[in-house]
Amino acid sequence: MTSINSEYLAQNALQTLRLGVRATSKLNEQMSTGIRIHSAADDAARLAIGNVMDAQHQGIVQATRNLHDGITLAQTAEGALASITDVLQRMRELAVQAATGTLLDSERSQLDNEYQTLKAQILNTVEKTTWNGYRLFNELSSTTFELQAGPDANDKVTITIPQIYASGQMVGFTNGDFESGSVGDTSITGWTVGNTRVTLDGNSQIGGWPTPTDTTKPANSGGDTVAMTSGNFGTQLVAASGSQGAKSLQLESTNANVVSGFGIIHGPYIISNSSTALKSGDAISFDWRAQGGQDSYDVYAYLLNVDNGSTIQLLDDTGATSSWATVNLTMPANSDGNYKFVFVAGSYDQTGGRALGARLFVDNITAPPKAMPTLNTTDITTRSAAGTSITEVDENIASVTQARASLGASINRIYHAADNLAQRAHHIAESRSDMVDTDYAEATMHLSRLKALDVGASFVLQQSRQNSQNALGMIRSNDTFFRN
Repeated sequence: MTSINSEYLAQNALQTLRLGVRATSKLNEQMSTGIRIHSAADDAARLAIGNVMDAQHQGIVQATRNLHDGITLAQTAEGALASITDVLQRMRELAVQAATGTLLDSERSQLDNEYQTLKAQILNTVEKTTWNGYRLFNELSSTTFELQAGPDANDKVTITIPQIYASGQMVGFTNGDFESGSVGDTSITGWTVGNTRVTLDGNSQIGGWPTPTDTTKPANSGGDTVAMTSGNFGTQLVAASGSQGAKSLQLESTNANVVSGFGIIHGPYIISNSSTALKSGDAISFDWRAQGGQDSYDVYAYLLNVDNGSTIQLLDDTGATSSWATVNLTMPANSDGNYKFVFVAGSYDQTGGRALGARLFVDNITAPPKAMPTLNTTDITTRSAAGTSITEVDENIASVTQARASLGASINRIYHAADNLAQRAHHIAESRSDMVDTDYAEATMHLSRLKALDVGASFVLQQSRQNSQNALGMIRSNDTFFRN
């Protein structure tokens, strides 16, 4: 039947073209991006699974990087131990030479010079071997690093660096009571003295690390920013008054002046030469007092973590004169590390007259005893001492060899873990590709089918228009009939 009002054939063709255009647009989007699922409307279930797989894959890739970082850390430690082994072998050779009876003690002393230098190098290697700011060795205690070795929270691998000294003895904090030396001494056993001005604003350095910032300055003061025009600084042992023991330490500033009133001058300072291992819950203490001289005092003390430069405040006080007082501190949580004590004297121009000067006294610094390797106490100045040194060096060679073996095992384990992660990443990427990526062969086939349908529907529309023209032609051919 030829019809004008209702052309079902044309409507079917138009619907086919609409669906074809939509499907073609979707296929072009998939082929241009390489991704089959762009939204939940495409395939909600597979989109969710694909997102989970993508998170797993990215987590595995990052975990693989973590493991390789761990490998380089362990290799750094193992390389340092190899160097220590070489030093120990040379020390043993010197000890064996010194143990023979054909040498004079004066000749053994010459050998001992090298022996002691090599001991110092071992200690330097222990203290200075770091990776990304982390000190790898802690002498008589093991060090553990935990690696995130997978995409999930509980995927962990640990690297343990064993202790590298075979034995040790417990010793207290070095000269914390300042009893070593004589009254008037300006060189302090166990301490480094800085007879100079420092600024407690992070711009000065003490012990190779920036100073902390003293934020409790008086309201009317320009603090450490006020320029100093003159001043003398001195540190010495003095006779104790009111504290335990015979001597205490005095840090003094005199004849100091600043360019504007109410300024603060910090200095001199002292820092302990050796660090002490402290952990959460450890108790430390010290005694202190201060005197304003030409003006008020402004004193500060802190613990310096030599592993990362962080600080823990011990003392921050300003005043005219104080009596002896004791500071007691319990190490806070998550504070494990190796610390040095730092004490900074200072004076505050409270009157605004621009003249400053004050004193800080320190005494009786206590910290938990730490283990000191017995190798550090050996020498080869006599035959007997050389024999003892041979035994001690042998024990340390065995200890270091065991530590290297442990690190070697850790390195091999991490390599295998990284290889396993690489395989997992490959298979997850392959599975995710099958799930969400475009199959170009299938997409091309569908495009070919849609092209054929498009051509067919266009032909039908063209034929439908021809039918309409035929109907109009019939009307024109019977024009006279319709007019009558």
